Amino acid sequence: MNRFYFLFLSLLFTSFLSAQTFLNEDFSSGLMPPEGWLTFPQNSNWENSATNQAGGNAPECRFVGSSVNSTARLISPYVNLSGTDTVVLMFKHKYVRSGHGLTIGVAYRDGTTWVPLWEETPSQNIDAEEVTILLSGDQVLSSNFKFSFFLMGEFASCQSWYIDDILLFAPVNLDVQMSKILTPDVITAPSPVIGTIKNLGKTVINEANLSWVSYAGIHYDSIFSNLNIGLLESVDINFDGSWASPAGAHNLKMFINTVNGQQDSDQSNDTLIKSINYQSVSFSTLPVFEEFTSSTCAPCASFNSSFVPWCTQNADDITLIKYQMNWPGSGDPYYTAEGGARRSYYGVNAVPDLFAQGKAIGTSVSAAAAALTLAQTQSSYFNIASSFTMTGDDINIETNILPFTNTSAKVHTVIIEKITTGNVASNGETKFHHVMLKMMPNASGSTETFVSGETKQLSYTYDMSQTFMEEADDLMVVVLIQDQSTKDVYQSGYGPENAGYSDEARLSEITLDGVLLDGFDPDVYEYDVLLPVGTIEEPVLNGLPMDDGAMMVVNMAFAVPGTASIKVYAENLIDIKEYLINYSIDYVGEEEHMQELISIYPNPAKDMLYFTGLDNSHVSIITTSGRIIIQKNNFSGSHLNISNLSQGAYIVNVRTNKGQYIRKKIMIL
Repeated sequence: MNRFYFLFLSLLFTSFLSAQTFLNEDFSSGLMPPEGWLTFPQNSNWENSATNQAGGNAPECRFVGSSVNSTARLISPYVNLSGTDTVVLMFKHKYVRSGHGLTIGVAYRDGTTWVPLWEETPSQNIDAEEVTILLSGDQVLSSNFKFSFFLMGEFASCQSWYIDDILLFAPVNLDVQMSKILTPDVITAPSPVIGTIKNLGKTVINEANLSWVSYAGIHYDSIFSNLNIGLLESVDINFDGSWASPAGAHNLKMFINTVNGQQDSDQSNDTLIKSINYQSVSFSTLPVFEEFTSSTCAPCASFNSSFVPWCTQNADDITLIKYQMNWPGSGDPYYTAEGGARRSYYGVNAVPDLFAQGKAIGTSVSAAAAALTLAQTQSSYFNIASSFTMTGDDINIETNILPFTNTSAKVHTVIIEKITTGNVASNGETKFHHVMLKMMPNASGSTETFVSGETKQLSYTYDMSQTFMEEADDLMVVVLIQDQSTKDVYQSGYGPENAGYSDEARLSEITLDGVLLDGFDPDVYEYDVLLPVGTIEEPVLNGLPMDDGAMMVVNMAFAVPGTASIKVYAENLIDIKEYLINYSIDYVGEEEHMQELISIYPNPAKDMLYFTGLDNSHVSIITTSGRIIIQKNNFSGSHLNISNLSQGAYIVNVRTNKGQYIRKKIMIL
């Protein structure tokens, strides 16, 4: 979110040949206060924090609340603004409240008085944002200008106030900032490429030539017209194309080429890079509810009278484990030391107690319902297929876990009995649901390292005659994957007896841009696809699994020529088939044909390659092996910078706005 505060006493613009920065503080020195700055009172609640909550880079400034009712200030050095009639003050901040009635703001010093420039009394948290303040006239005509960040009121109402990237400068005539990349930090599918530009100069911006760079290194250029962006105003920009990458974190780059047909005066703020985490596969979360209870606990019976029906009603949407405790009184007859270890892990000191996804939620049906609703808004990067068989009293458990993230976690394999009656005691309950009998391999679980896309297999066998098992045909397995330190549960799932998961991992069809792949055979796993000359982007690849329980993952080639794939995971998460699609360009019979009005020169070339006659054309430079190095859309320019290309032979492809294709081989020196 951007906020703009215009404080006009007298607005008289003058021309500046270049930007003049009076103060730039990013707290990278690690000092608090930074050199030349002051905190008031001394040794107050200001600190240098190794965080980036305000939206900049670590470290940053942080104010920490305390039980004091007063005023605190972070005061800038003196700045000489003589001869300057217009100044912009920008900063990033984030406010986390713990109460109300506290005012935060920015003020400047007028003699002996602090005059507010911007202030708020937050009634809720303020997410990371950039604040821009325009000062003019008598506010800035001073050789001893100073300003301060302040808090006034009960400091306990503030949990934290983060501040970073403080900039005080005089605006030049032409200066546009690449302000934000709005594409989300984490995406699960190709996502629109959206950014924000802000005008920091005095000239109204009507046109901007902007670019973004795909994962494959292709530059996508776009010209945006009729913008009408005034001083300190912002506009969101929607680029052509979508961001996609292999799974994991990869950098998305946006930059400004020209504004109003020319380069702006300050190119230091023309480029932004943001790490986008592409999680190409995710699953619905099946939350686990863990109850600590006892057949000697009267409040447990009262809670279970409503909780058990709720669990039955939501049986398809949750997993449930109950640990019988050894108190109050003599405790539950089915108490086990492993249940006691689980109690210690969570710090349980009273029953009943209820945990959802590893977090205490309180013992009420409304709390359980809220936890379920929250879990249903979240996704997981784990899928679980578990089952067991019985050989006499021996239980044989097979669990397959398919992750789409790289991490380590605890895996708890819990054997429960759906209903028990042998542990009746004094609280009036006559049957007990989902009672934990054994944890495999023990209460600590197993520590597993997961690699994205690689199935983890776990096998256990145990003699259930050593437990409180009542009926061998009434058992169930619960598998949960948990962060040992945070206690967050990533995923859970039931393991029924003799589940019979399918091993079918073939496709019944493959389509390219919605058209069936010619000659497809479910038992043939590699195909060569010729694409026409001038192809810029690879086709949309899709498939249809034969088995409804199977899942598929489509991996783009990200370049043409290149290889895309569809990996199919059977319902059992073990059997996997992969189909490869090899893209190449069909140059056969395509002659180099130069239009009379279009020239590409010189050849050989060094540093710059020149063009004549281009009008909104598509231009690409590719290696002789077909890898795209440079790509320009809607290009009407006269030259391309090739100074960063290695020496050798390249192909220049031009597609005009009339659909004509031009292909020329060049040498770069």
